[in-house]
Amino acid sequence: MDFSEIPEFLIKKIDSGKPYIAVRESPSRLLLELCKHRPKPIIGKIAGTLQELAIQLIQSDFYNPGIMTEQERLFIVRNAVRKAGIPLWKSPSYIEIIDNRIRELKEHNISTEMLKSCSKKVKSNLSKKLEKTAEILNSYNYGIKTYNKYDIFSLFEEARNKKPPYTEIILFFLPQILPLEIDFLNSLNIPITVLTFKDNNSVFTKLSRENLKLVKKWKIVEVKPCETALNFSFNPEKETEEIEFIETSYITESEGIKFIASFIKKLLADGISPEKIAVAGRSLEGKEILFYEAFREMKIPLFSQYKGIPVNLHPAVKKFLSEIEETEEKQLLDWCKALKKSVENEKAEEELIKELEILNREIEALTESNIIEKNKLSGTEFLELLKILTKNRTFLITEEEPFGVFIGTPENIPSSLATHIIFFDFSSGSYPRSFPFDPDFSYQEREEINRVLNLDNPILEALPGREKLIMYEFQTFYNVLATKPNQIIFTYHKDKGSSTFLSILKTYTKVKKENQRFNTENSGRILSVYKNKTQPKNPIEWGIISWKEKIKGAKEMNFIFNSKLISRYLPENLSVTDVISYFDCPTEFFFTKIIKHKRSSTVEAIEGQIYHEFIRRYFNEKKEPEILFEEIFEEIAKDADIPYIEYHKPFIKDNILKFVSVWEPATEEFEQEKPLKITIDKLTLSGRADWIEKNNEKINIIDFKRSNVNTADYDPGKVKSFQIILYGLSLIDDDIIKAIKRKKHKNVDFAFISIPKAHRKNKTKSWIKSFSGENITREIMTTVTWILTGYSLIEKGFFPPLKINPYKPNSRHLCNLSLKDSRTCPYPNTLSDEMKEKFKETIKKIFKIHYEHLWKTG
Repeated sequence: MDFSEIPEFLIKKIDSGKPYIAVRESPSRLLLELCKHRPKPIIGKIAGTLQELAIQLIQSDFYNPGIMTEQERLFIVRNAVRKAGIPLWKSPSYIEIIDNRIRELKEHNISTEMLKSCSKKVKSNLSKKLEKTAEILNSYNYGIKTYNKYDIFSLFEEARNKKPPYTEIILFFLPQILPLEIDFLNSLNIPITVLTFKDNNSVFTKLSRENLKLVKKWKIVEVKPCETALNFSFNPEKETEEIEFIETSYITESEGIKFIASFIKKLLADGISPEKIAVAGRSLEGKEILFYEAFREMKIPLFSQYKGIPVNLHPAVKKFLSEIEETEEKQLLDWCKALKKSVENEKAEEELIKELEILNREIEALTESNIIEKNKLSGTEFLELLKILTKNRTFLITEEEPFGVFIGTPENIPSSLATHIIFFDFSSGSYPRSFPFDPDFSYQEREEINRVLNLDNPILEALPGREKLIMYEFQTFYNVLATKPNQIIFTYHKDKGSSTFLSILKTYTKVKKENQRFNTENSGRILSVYKNKTQPKNPIEWGIISWKEKIKGAKEMNFIFNSKLISRYLPENLSVTDVISYFDCPTEFFFTKIIKHKRSSTVEAIEGQIYHEFIRRYFNEKKEPEILFEEIFEEIAKDADIPYIEYHKPFIKDNILKFVSVWEPATEEFEQEKPLKITIDKLTLSGRADWIEKNNEKINIIDFKRSNVNTADYDPGKVKSFQIILYGLSLIDDDIIKAIKRKKHKNVDFAFISIPKAHRKNKTKSWIKSFSGENITREIMTTVTWILTGYSLIEKGFFPPLKINPYKPNSRHLCNLSLKDSRTCPYPNTLSDEMKEKFKETIKKIFKIHYEHLWKTG
């Protein structure tokens, strides 16, 4: 049987009886496909997860069972760790690690008695760890019993031996069937059918073989995988072009998600229906808001496995959290009540308020059961606990509908029946990156425990070893591949590298690469010189060689050159924007401004260009906005080197038309795109102000942005505010330093305006961020000093592939900064922490010299 024949196979099962089709997550897509093939509508519950089946069987006893949320179970784990006397019981990340361990033990039917027995047969150190684990597991089991709610494991225990209202249970391509689930299913005493792909006798399908050893009484239906999947191995037999593979990389998650959205838009325009498209990835929780926003802007219907937006990402919640004082103290329940009240005051969505009400009831019940301690927590402690409070807690996306593009884990791709699959950062880089980390048990210790327990089948491992985890990931990918999609697109983070799966597939398939970063002839030669494949011929190339010799131990590309060499190549007229871009990635600055490599455009850059050109002409030409937009889009898009820009057009147009309908100049006396000359001491930089308004002696300067400005990133004193501050100062006096010392900056008001965030419903104008020069003297002084410092670093030839991130000044520190990997830099950093600290101190010294010179302090 081929995968395409599965719907017909299931329809026949439905017509002849009443089967229950078990999937790992939502069965909606599968049911939709069955409805297309069946003349009569499908009525009733015939598909779902095994947990949902267990709940059905419990409900048959005429009462509504209480099922724990993720938060309740995690707090019971936390309480068990606290009772065991482990100091890390306050660490949410450690609690999640222990929760993963308890899951493994419970899923594999490992009891406290088995752990204690095993502890007597291993070495002393490991024995103590097992005894402590047994103690935690015992305490956890006791907490579950006293709380009077079912966790995900006791559900199966309670539902055993119940009589289900079904004639058969069909397991739909589950990569792994857990021992706890096997015992539960066997106890139901009805026929069970397993749908699985045919084994290709490789490590990639070994897990499936081990699974089937445990279910000999079940009926196995093998489905023929596609040729590409059968050939998927470390030693492929032949080349195949059965599936189209495309790979592309991205620098930031936001960029990657926007690329995915534009690629999907192209598929939709080509006539592919949205329910045939799926996005698969690990750890997508928390990224739902990014997908949701990108899809909503591009009018792409969405169907998410995660069923909502994370509570902690809502602006009203973020506002409350940002206002918490570190020293403020409350009990946990009082913190949660304050959060709900604050969200209500912000008039947030009803779904969010309901979710916080449920959270409050849970915290109250946990406190009354003595699972949560009643002592007061500081603001810092509460913010730490938020990781537990909001884990997997979402409020519903009301726009979601099952015919949308599916977003979820790779395990659920077969049941989505997608023909076009996009992998988002799935097992990129070193392998296996996505597996849970357990600091208390090494892989070697896990294998020792499994050996002592005499668990010869990897499926039965109490604490899964490395081999089992790798097998699981490969089986999951094999199942996706075996469905024979028309197309698979791999997207991965440039810093982490592409996935192991893609590397193997490249050996026997043709993979189309879509990557336009640093693709000029010159950049290729520079890299070739760095790798010792080409002899250096000019001073810049010799500079790379000498730098490699200069810093011992650095294995990747970092640039530090002689200042005399740099002065020969540095452009005469640098802008303020150039210097600010240097802070984001000095290496990037080196390539674009000194080597003069042309970078490919991005969607974001073109979008911003369209916004600025529209505003410039709209308030001068007085044309109808729709007509003007069409003209400008055609002019700019025809020269763009970005694919699929046409598919971004609708939401760019929507954003700009909404913006001009709600914003208008405060005065008729305004200037646009005004060229500026910014003089700091002996340094002169160029600039161009977006919008300037004058009212008597007051100047209001506005910078239009394509991103959300209502964040801390745009606070005065942060890098993103440097440009607008310098522009404002240059408007009041040619000599910026003199203007500041004479307090003339008090006459300037600054504003950032987000074009995409402007709309009629937003009465609070959160799309505008403004501040007055009168209140930011300290920030203005450090801004000017940082620009001078940045230029000095450029002149000295300081070009490491690091982000230089100046912090906002405070009462104790005028100069504080971090050096960290830059997302926009294509060359990874391998500098030691010691070297980074030396660099930080050097930058601070240069800043201090400039600060004392400019402001005559000390």
